[in-house]
Amino acid sequence: MAPNELAKNFQDLAGDATAGRLIIEYDAAERCAKWCDDYKADLQALAYRTQSMVAVDSFGTLNSARSLGKKFVDLAEGGAGSGSYADAAAQHIEVLTAMADMYRKAGAAYKNCDEATQLAVKQQTNKLD
Repeated sequence: MAPNELAKNFQDLAGDATAGRLIIEYDAAERCAKWCDDYKADLQALAYRTQSMVAVDSFGTLNSARSLGKKFVDLAEGGAGSGSYADAAAQHIEVLTAMADMYRKAGAAYKNCDEATQLAVKQQTNKLD
């Protein structure tokens, strides 16, 4: 499954969570969302470091050396769809962002459901006298 398809799946699950069809215990959902955020921050830092990972000039002044250096730069920093490390990291970051959003919405759905249940129980017990 392609990363953007995976992100779309998590966006769909977030919609289910918003609608109350996906519920995850609040504390567990928050821990999972934080793990996603932490991993995303690590990937962002690594992707940022790829910008200075390779210097074309360090391969020498020959045309063939510059061509080889350019290939390594493209592997590290290439744009969207290039298969570069930076592109792969960006796709993973997109998925992690969608995952964290889904976890937070599922946790909120749990909290809302729990509060609604507590209110319903209180209303019913107040009728018992």
